[in-house]
Amino acid sequence: MTVWISERISKFWRKNKARLAGYLGPAVHLGSVLPLLIGLGDLWRGKLGANPIQEATLRSGITALTLLILSLSITPIRQLLKWTQIGRLRRPLGLWAAFYAGIHFTIYIAIDYGFQWKELLANSLTNKFILLGFTAGTILLLLAVTSLNFLLKKMGKRWKQLHRLVYAVGILAALHFLLAVKPGVLRPWPYTVIIFALLAFRLPPVQARVKKAV
Repeated sequence: MTVWISERISKFWRKNKARLAGYLGPAVHLGSVLPLLIGLGDLWRGKLGANPIQEATLRSGITALTLLILSLSITPIRQLLKWTQIGRLRRPLGLWAAFYAGIHFTIYIAIDYGFQWKELLANSLTNKFILLGFTAGTILLLLAVTSLNFLLKKMGKRWKQLHRLVYAVGILAALHFLLAVKPGVLRPWPYTVIIFALLAFRLPPVQARVKKAV
């Protein structure tokens, strides 16, 4: 009985995984725009708490980090499930992550600091988490710009080499979140653990075992 159920599930999966990947495309865009709509709604109704700038900065940063994690998760899912069609979701997830990273920095620079560059620079040199976040965001925005089709074709093999920096972005973003909160706050740790697990998945010994298993 168990074998029969397993075979039925396996057959259903093989027949429908391409269709499911097609459904996930619109779902990615819908799910990615929802945090923005919810945030704007809360801002309009005055539900961003006592410090709305801080809350908006935190929300946009967490959303960017979550979408980055989802983007990095695509390759392991594709390999483990032999689901090649899902690979097309990596770029939109990465672009949405860059979009929210842009919002995160815009709020911080334009609203929180009011473009006071000297004060911002001084604070960046004093607080390492700001420098880490700025570096991560800059790289992520660079990767987003170079994701345009004509640049992808023009860069050729260099495009793939450049976009390996997304792993560095993950590490920098995780460290940025860890250092931005008070000691003892556990909220950044699940994100950090997941990012380092996803990066560990890319290590040659792990890849060799995965290829044998699947």
